[in-house]
Amino acid sequence: MNEETIIKVNSKHRKAELLPMRGEDAAGNLWTVDNVSFMKNGRRFLPIMGEFHFSRWEPEEWEEAIRKMRAGGVEIVATYIFWIHHEERENCFDFTGCRDLHRFLEVCKKVQMPVWLRIGPWEHGECRNGGFPDWLLSWAKENNAELRSNDPEYLTYVRRYWGQLAKECEGEMCGDGGPVIGIQLENEFGHVGGTQDKKAGAEHMLTLKKMAQEAGFHVPYYTATGWGGAHVVDGEMLPVLGDYVDAPWAQSVEEIPASEVFLFMPFHNDENIGSDAEHEGDGFRFSVEKNPYLTAELGAGMQVTGHRRTFPWPEDVEACALCKLGSGANLLGYYMYHGGINPDGFDQSLEEVPGDMGYNYLPKKNYDFQTCIRESGEISERFGRLKKIHLFTEDFGERMAGMITVLPETLPSSPEDMDTLRASVRVNPVTGEGFLFVNNHQRRRTMKAHRDETVRIVFPDDEIVVEHLNVESDACGIVPFGIPANKSYPEDTENAQGAEDSLRLLRTNAWLLCRLGDRIVFYTDEENRETLYFEWSDGKSHDDRLILLTREEANRAFRVGDTLWLTARTESCILQDCKSDIRKDSENVSNDMDSVRLKLLTRDLKETLTVIHADGSRETVEADRADVGNIDRVNDMKSGELSSECIGEVHNEEGRLMYREYRVYVDTYPSVKFHQLYLDVSYRGDRAELYDADGKLIDDWFTTGEPWHIRLKRFGYPRELVIRVYDSENILPCEYGDHVYYDLEVKPGCALDTVRLIPEYRLELSC
Repeated sequence: MNEETIIKVNSKHRKAELLPMRGEDAAGNLWTVDNVSFMKNGRRFLPIMGEFHFSRWEPEEWEEAIRKMRAGGVEIVATYIFWIHHEERENCFDFTGCRDLHRFLEVCKKVQMPVWLRIGPWEHGECRNGGFPDWLLSWAKENNAELRSNDPEYLTYVRRYWGQLAKECEGEMCGDGGPVIGIQLENEFGHVGGTQDKKAGAEHMLTLKKMAQEAGFHVPYYTATGWGGAHVVDGEMLPVLGDYVDAPWAQSVEEIPASEVFLFMPFHNDENIGSDAEHEGDGFRFSVEKNPYLTAELGAGMQVTGHRRTFPWPEDVEACALCKLGSGANLLGYYMYHGGINPDGFDQSLEEVPGDMGYNYLPKKNYDFQTCIRESGEISERFGRLKKIHLFTEDFGERMAGMITVLPETLPSSPEDMDTLRASVRVNPVTGEGFLFVNNHQRRRTMKAHRDETVRIVFPDDEIVVEHLNVESDACGIVPFGIPANKSYPEDTENAQGAEDSLRLLRTNAWLLCRLGDRIVFYTDEENRETLYFEWSDGKSHDDRLILLTREEANRAFRVGDTLWLTARTESCILQDCKSDIRKDSENVSNDMDSVRLKLLTRDLKETLTVIHADGSRETVEADRADVGNIDRVNDMKSGELSSECIGEVHNEEGRLMYREYRVYVDTYPSVKFHQLYLDVSYRGDRAELYDADGKLIDDWFTTGEPWHIRLKRFGYPRELVIRVYDSENILPCEYGDHVYYDLEVKPGCALDTVRLIPEYRLELSC
């Protein structure tokens, strides 16, 4: 039966009011912001930001990590600077190795990746004490001093620390030719820790901003986390919000209720964030009318805890991000986008543990976060799922950023409503063009498939009817209406002055991906292909302006200039390596494809890729290694197990098994030159730890039901390792219950099952 959803567009454009934040970069570009969106040289832009912690990654690998993020559509790298990583011992600063902030910023500058520094001083990030050094907590306790306040001596310590950061960042602000365009102050201040007094909270945030500027952190934009009653001062800092698909920190070992993050809700306040901590803050302490809707912590994954081993399914992550975009967000910022590993501390490990400013047990080393780019450096299915959204925002974000957001007349009664179509539109009420957002996914639920659905978008004098919309359970996507066929837009996007009387795509029921030259790329589920239609403003058929992919092809699509490359494997990644990274429609970058070198990272010695050109034609490209030597031997190495032996077990005083240890031997490495080599570990137990031959802990893993992958280059390709497996009954202490919550099925026991080597190769591609 045909169903109908009605969305009435009665509102005008939100009145834009310029905010007192601005700055020029060294190239003369003017960065501003109003209560709607960011702007560059007066033109709106909708950026993608991804979190990556440089001090949780090897400096030799920073550049490739950032290039992978760019390949996924990330346009700004955000990073915490953990105080304890740089001043673990009082007045003994360390900016060497993985802590080398200046070197990291120089890499970002080389790759032309803008940076958002989150300088704290308190940050959380599943770091020990939220990033505060132990000596600072001891000082506060001994002197009955209040941290995260305007206590003069506390501010003296902050000023000294920030002064050291500023020295490392000298020349790296965008006005000096560096990559830093934004600074985040504090984190969850007034929500997790800090005063509840609004006046005192505002005064402290203003003090921190003044101190940051005095230290030399002069940037166009300043932000602060705004959820849960955190302190934000309107006009002085922009609030950024967050949403996570579950809550691994929740004070429970049971499934949490269905979450609102899968509904379309403008300026959503995720009540699950920080639900483990004691806090009184609720709602917002900033004006939603005076600020744009920005996010900095959309969960592209989740970190596991001792008591909750949640698993973010790829469809969870995609649907959550799409719901924020469809709710009006004009910055999609992900936490984390790239996993990592905790550095070694001088005096203790640096992971979060219950106690001072810590609420959960976390792995000592591993900060995988189950995200787009894993702790091993491998890309996951979430990478491709989100890349679809990022291809869309790259082409349509400028236009969409100024549009209004309108929800249907009939909304889901709650997140448990599995029947009502979840939809929203972002629309220009003057021109009638816009985008219909649809989500039919709710985590750990099965939603009704919508067949032959109709969405009626009603304007005061007209309407657009999107018919025959088929939305499978767990599907989500974007459907355009009234958009120009070409990629040129009128300069005045809000009043449409000077708009061309050009060909427009009035309506369709296909999911929009991006543009490719003068064509528009869509994708669909195979079973719905025959029901697709495209209605144009001139009443004619224009199939020559369309490119149609399957959903799986869209998940594996990389754009290089005016070509789309479809990889054969979900985990394969195409990196651009050229003198000046290609940017689509960039005014200052040449699109001379002869200057581009492409690298394919893949687990196969050969891979067949599909290349789609701007004229819509397709060709098959075979990428392989010409110098592979004995291919059979390498394939055997990929699938063969490494030798291992149990070398001991430990019981407690009652005779209960605590853990077993296994020695793993790598007798020989593949003779073929590989790019990376991963150790694939399968075991039964609550958690596992990896030690080198000298007995040093170098990595660990909390059991989730996924295999554990370890990048061996990080450890110098050792010949011998020890893996300690903890019995599944030997769980970490928890006050919330006597068992562990799992999303995926896990096998109980205490045994190392298999250890394998998985090579990854780097193949050259010709444009």
